Amino acid sequence: MQPGPHTFSPCTRFPHFSRSLAFTLIELLIVVAIIAILAAIAVPNFLEAQIRAKAARGRADLTSINTALECYRVDNPRYPTMIQTGFMGGGVAGSELLWWYTPDALSTPVAYLTSADAHCPFGGDINQSANFPGQIWRRYSYENVKDLVLKQQTFPILTAKYGPNANALDVIGDWRILCIGPDQSWNPMVQYDPTNGTTSAGNLMRTQKSSSGYPFY
Repeated sequence: MQPGPHTFSPCTRFPHFSRSLAFTLIELLIVVAIIAILAAIAVPNFLEAQIRAKAARGRADLTSINTALECYRVDNPRYPTMIQTGFMGGGVAGSELLWWYTPDALSTPVAYLTSADAHCPFGGDINQSANFPGQIWRRYSYENVKDLVLKQQTFPILTAKYGPNANALDVIGDWRILCIGPDQSWNPMVQYDPTNGTTSAGNLMRTQKSSSGYPFY
């Protein structure tokens, strides 16, 4: 039977049409494998770039807090206090030490910082979230060393770091500021160093006497 006027064969009407243009299973598997290899190379590099960017931001914020502290000291007889009368939380119960955070005195009533509520890019010390009001545990940590030296006379747990034999004031100066590191574990006695691994232990920190945070005590 001859084809009617409105019927046609795809291969005769479109001579370039061929089933051979379809992808084979092997070709598809090769493409998937190539994509997987590229992803395996790109994703770790992307994550490391994110960590490096967060660390750079943390160091920049610590520099800004450093500047704000020194400007505050120019206008006031001392650095912002950690002591808040009646505060019952914190790591040393009853000491009234409201630490682990950048003090509000740096942003109000005079704005030495745009906001004291700048959060650590690595999330802050979530393990302390139950000991402090709101979410100030997400902020950069601040230690007023003179306050801690004063309190160690009553709270022996502070003596090792701030007692008369520790010489904290001579070693680190009047203050220390910190940011939790990319391992998200609070380790204020180890300086974060990316050469030890992108997610190695340690915190970003600096003191009044050292932009690198060394020595600690």
